[in-house]
Amino acid sequence: ASVISLVEKNLKLPAKLYGVQGSLWDGYADKLVIPGQPQVDNLQWSINPVSILLLRLSADIDASLNGQAVYGHINVHTDGAITANDVRAQLSAEKVQQLINMPLGELAGDFDLNIRSLHWDGKGHPETTASIQWRKARLTIAETVSLGNVEIKISPAENQGLAATIKNKGGALTIDGTATLSASKNYKLDLRLTPEKTSTEQTRQTLAMFARRQSNGSYRFNKNGNLGQLGF
Repeated sequence: ASVISLVEKNLKLPAKLYGVQGSLWDGYADKLVIPGQPQVDNLQWSINPVSILLLRLSADIDASLNGQAVYGHINVHTDGAITANDVRAQLSAEKVQQLINMPLGELAGDFDLNIRSLHWDGKGHPETTASIQWRKARLTIAETVSLGNVEIKISPAENQGLAATIKNKGGALTIDGTATLSASKNYKLDLRLTPEKTSTEQTRQTLAMFARRQSNGSYRFNKNGNLGQLGF
């Protein structure tokens, strides 16, 4: 009960804990629910008692997000802000596709997420510095295309936005691009896709369906929109 009181009542955080066991210092909850965010299951925590003197909760966590392991260090401040560092998770491509719920074709491979730092005040999206490794990446639209290992680096941008660079190594396509996300959830995606010698003619024809062919043989894909329209 003390855990629920501290998190749900004393802190300005719209969170609900269910199935709480243990103590404030070392405990467990069946699930953590924050409106508009994926549900966190099997949450375990170990809190540094000294952090209470600094008017915040500082804890090491181990949990499950859509059945995938998540662990790291998180701070919850009295104003409801959340900061975190060294949060890591491994997600299958199938799980990632379920989370983003966007028509991207069929994804395959594994995602390694490393959030080096994060700050979230409970509004909008978090200010984040992170990297995502998509290992053994494959995308199936008309056919399955190997993308090798894709790396996405995310960093804070101006006006509380986020910026990302997207590159890959190996595979039948070379990927080089950028993405931005504004505080109002407007996004811009700009990708250059270059077929390698191993690419088939069908791959090139598929690229031409959604990207513009350039004079150097690459294909340019631009997409603008708002994540709110996609349910985020």
